[in-house]
Amino acid sequence: MRPTRPGVLLAVGFLAAVLAWSGLQVWVSTGGAEPDLVWRTTLTIGLLVVAVVGVGWPVKQWVEGDKARRIDALRAARTAALAKAASVAGALLVGVFLGWGVHYLPTLHIAARRSEAVVAGVDVVASALLLAAGLVVERWCRVPPEDEETGARTRGGGRS
Repeated sequence: MRPTRPGVLLAVGFLAAVLAWSGLQVWVSTGGAEPDLVWRTTLTIGLLVVAVVGVGWPVKQWVEGDKARRIDALRAARTAALAKAASVAGALLVGVFLGWGVHYLPTLHIAARRSEAVVAGVDVVASALLLAAGLVVERWCRVPPEDEETGARTRGGGRS
């Protein structure tokens, strides 16, 4: 599996922001009610951050040399896939909530709109934490390449 590329995450986030903002503009202009942003979403994203880091921590410990508990290769691969999915989902959610937040900017003088904008801003931060957790855990799952001469694993991660 290839490492997640930052350009892909930026593209996903930008596209999600544009689509969320424009979709909300169209929805409201055709008479639709604006969706409510609730704090449960923030809590759910926070729990996802904790779960991704919690699943990745044992793999990190094993890769760094704590071989007391055996880690199955399939588990490590699944953890890496989860981390990649978390970073992409985080980028998507950052874009969506950023698009919604921008939608509320012109009407911040209205208290209800201001509170929706605050929730959207907090959700952007929580989503960015999910994105970051995914990238960090993905990095934890990298096993250093074997040294060609000795067959031992190297700490540098690259060949000399």
